[in-house]
Amino acid sequence: MNDIGAVGTPRPTGLALPHVGIAATTAIVKHDPLKPVLMLFLATTCWGLSFPLMRGLVLAQQQLTPSVSVWFITAQTLVIRFGLAAIVMVLFFYRRMWPVTWLELKLGLGLGVFAGVGTLFQMAALETTPSSTSAFLTQFTVLLVPLWLAVVHRKRPSLLLGVCCVLVIAGMAVLCGVHWNDLQLKRGEWLTLLAAALFTGDILWLDRREFVAADKLRATVVMFATIAAVLAPVAIGSAPGNTDWARAYQTPAVLAMLALLLGASTLVAFTIMNIWQPHIAPTHATLIYCAEPVFASVYALFLPGWLAQLGRFDFANETLTSHLWLGGGLITLANILIQRDR
Repeated sequence: MNDIGAVGTPRPTGLALPHVGIAATTAIVKHDPLKPVLMLFLATTCWGLSFPLMRGLVLAQQQLTPSVSVWFITAQTLVIRFGLAAIVMVLFFYRRMWPVTWLELKLGLGLGVFAGVGTLFQMAALETTPSSTSAFLTQFTVLLVPLWLAVVHRKRPSLLLGVCCVLVIAGMAVLCGVHWNDLQLKRGEWLTLLAAALFTGDILWLDRREFVAADKLRATVVMFATIAAVLAPVAIGSAPGNTDWARAYQTPAVLAMLALLLGASTLVAFTIMNIWQPHIAPTHATLIYCAEPVFASVYALFLPGWLAQLGRFDFANETLTSHLWLGGGLITLANILIQRDR
């Protein structure tokens, strides 16, 4: 879920299900325990879209505002993306929005702070850390979640879970092309690991028993608004001028990419996560979320060319390599094996 970085179809989906309530959701899970797993995989496919879409959006906006920094472009895009997501959710589910309880505020604020601050650290790290290294280190949530549960809650991880974690880390190393001899923990790498710790907090916060009865739709709106509020000072502080906000969205291509990010990678993905993740163990959820870079690599085989044609900028498709096959295969194998750990 490091999309920030989330970016349905026949019932039950993450967006359609809230109409049937918590009891019905629990009944569906008991009847079909694989349903939450499949829904979280759907969320990761949507999050995977955000990688080429965010890159395409940055390239398109750099043409429109060549004098501004990538930091501003990224920050203001996230503020608009999550701010609009909160507004759309309120308008679409307006009958469900009130009254907001303290429990839902607490859940949403926690999720938003963890995700928003984690994104800030991840953005800051990218100034000095290659994106491939950042993607690899961010996935260390797969180790941090069971470590937290073992130390704090005395929940000893199973041998199978340990094997699956090793498979995922190895798969991510292959997928990202990480060379262990060249991997050094400098400022950027430490910031990325701190971001991974905050994303871990996001997953564990959602798993807290006190939030079982909370309305996840209302909490998701609070989460979106909180992320936008956390990132807004960065966007405002890095803006050379007030007109840059408007000039960055003057073409249909930019608006189309923003709409895809808003719909698939934000509204659908995060709503699915918040509704369905509490129905499975957080250790299992982190393994599923590690499939996000695999989907991103698949999209990168064809989506950049389409976006480049739409926005008239240079953005080449990636090629299918053994890294995708091997790395993606190891991550997929880990997710298949972990289903036996029930």
